[in-house]
Amino acid sequence: MISNTFRTIGQRLKKARESLGLTQEQVAQYLGENRVQISYYETGRREIDMETLIKLADLYGYSRAYFVEENPVEFPAFTVLRAEGLAEEDLDTIAMVHRFAKNLHYINSLLGGRS
Repeated sequence: MISNTFRTIGQRLKKARESLGLTQEQVAQYLGENRVQISYYETGRREIDMETLIKLADLYGYSRAYFVEENPVEFPAFTVLRAEGLAEEDLDTIAMVHRFAKNLHYINSLLGGRS
């Protein structure tokens, strides 16, 4: 039986991936996994471990909380791409840029939105 929690996480993972125009195959290559495993995550058929969830949150530009909270504030990804024509190694750079942008946003919020 598929847990509602895993199904919800999976739906959010799929939505985030599709919003960037990434394929399951691209994400699988980025994670070093099989494409079928990505499909299982997105359908909730398999539990996703925290390390993998963090990697995907960074790649997609979403907070980790977006994927696991019951009623998260949908915080749009810091989208720096559309996936057409990307090389596999580009995904590492994109994840790093997204991580940097999220951290900058967080620091700015701690400072009360001051620039």
